[in-house]
Amino acid sequence: MKSTVWKLLMVMVVLGSLVLGLTACGGDDEPADTPAAEEAAQPAEETGSTDAAAPAEEAPAPAADEPVTLRIASSYIWDTANPTYGWYGYDVRYLVYDTLVESTSLAGVSPGLAESWDVSDDGLVWTFKIREGVTFHDGTPATAEEVAWSLNWAKEMEVETYSFYLASFEEIVALDPTTLQVTLSDPVGNMEYLLIYVWIVPPSVWEGMSYDEIMEFEDLSAAIGTGPYKLVEWTEGESMILEANEDYFRGKPAIDRIVYQEYATEDAMVQALLAGEVDVINAAPYAAIPTLQDTANVEVPIMQSTSIDELIINSHEDGSQPASLNDPAVRLAMEYALDRQQVINVAFLGYGEAATVVIPTSMGDWHNSDVAAIPYDIDEGNRILEEAGYSDSDGDGIREDADGNPLEYRLYATDGATEARILEIISDGFAQIGISAPPTLMDEDSLIALYPAFDFDLIYWGWGLDPDPDFAMFIFTCDQREEGGWNDSGYCDESFEEMYLEQGVTVDHEARRQILWEMQAKLFEERPYLTLTYGPTVQAYRSDRFTGFGEEAGDITWKSGLLQAEPVR
Repeated sequence: MKSTVWKLLMVMVVLGSLVLGLTACGGDDEPADTPAAEEAAQPAEETGSTDAAAPAEEAPAPAADEPVTLRIASSYIWDTANPTYGWYGYDVRYLVYDTLVESTSLAGVSPGLAESWDVSDDGLVWTFKIREGVTFHDGTPATAEEVAWSLNWAKEMEVETYSFYLASFEEIVALDPTTLQVTLSDPVGNMEYLLIYVWIVPPSVWEGMSYDEIMEFEDLSAAIGTGPYKLVEWTEGESMILEANEDYFRGKPAIDRIVYQEYATEDAMVQALLAGEVDVINAAPYAAIPTLQDTANVEVPIMQSTSIDELIINSHEDGSQPASLNDPAVRLAMEYALDRQQVINVAFLGYGEAATVVIPTSMGDWHNSDVAAIPYDIDEGNRILEEAGYSDSDGDGIREDADGNPLEYRLYATDGATEARILEIISDGFAQIGISAPPTLMDEDSLIALYPAFDFDLIYWGWGLDPDPDFAMFIFTCDQREEGGWNDSGYCDESFEEMYLEQGVTVDHEARRQILWEMQAKLFEERPYLTLTYGPTVQAYRSDRFTGFGEEAGDITWKSGLLQAEPVR
């Protein structure tokens, strides 16, 4: 992959939304009744929440003959209309493009442009029945021939945002206008999942362009797809307008126009919803939950998603971390010093779940439920370090190794008030077992710049994961340590690599699950990540204007949820 893929290390956090006060993944559809700690209530003031908050202003119902407009508040809409290198705004992209297969829940798929499909007995040949009569927004046809062209084009041009999902696609051909045949180099255990990320784009826009021309293409026609909405206007940093596709194959959507409005702060988004300036906040801040829940005409669905947040431990053999950080005993002691519940209280206002493995519980039986959680236990952390030979010989509160080197580590996160609080929790816990890790905040670009050389010790981070476990495991493969790759911990293990390849070609669900459980257990024991929390996604919408939101969470399922929404007449 090309070097700009590094940008995804931050963007994947944004996809599921930042775990730091935006969205994450997590446990039950309805969170347990876990009131936040007193200090967790403080962020509410930062989002304009006060005891005297005014109720939401009543909105007049639109007349039956008026176009229905949905206004969405966002902190950032997207980076470009060009899908080949656009890493932001996936909620918008799923509205303007279709895929062969769609995700309508965190654990399931449904037909998209392909109304049905089957696979040969050897798992190598997949045949898709393409819907008849579908057209792109510019009126050109979207038959099996155009779909085959789009997939082949993505592979040949190495489209950065999704060509890697097609790595096993050996031959892609249209047998007739409604039949697409894909021949694989090896069987694939997650074929449907791969296809929910591959947008179908028209040859009328992209055919004949060189790679450089594709990368420089900024015209709004780059957003032409077959999806339920057409992009008609975008002002960078301000707003976007989408209009319903009257020729959409599922029928014209009930919402005629969608207006995205960009706001500088989360507080501004919340106030805009309360004032009736917008109808939906797709990723509402946790700190605003009490105010939003206490406001008439505002619903606050709290839903599952597939994000995690974690403490990355530099595991690269050539990284700049101290040798002591590679000691399994040190990593295990750090686990016992992590107060995950306090992190949940601060970052998620009490809504969330202490994490174990890197696959969240929201992903069903892919999550290894056999791995037991490690409790917050300072005494046990101290015992482990003492038995491993780390003692505080000079009485300064910091343990040293056998050579007298202190257990001092660099602890980083991106700039932000929530991040600062979380780093304080982590740092305080480590200090209680004799480890010094003073918090350091820095801007995103500076933090990402540490990765190619693996010049760090500990980083608080987050991922928005795919609903299939493949990507979560792919992050830890050796090749992804190269610049432009995804491996942010530097972890590399031959047996893990073998298991990753095996699960990728294992078609039987139960057999694949067993491999993935073993991989999760291995990561848990070796700890390139100390996985901290799974937290829910929070949405907020005006119930006096629309119904049907809150059914699904995340950028992938946002499309299906929005198409179920209807105006209140």
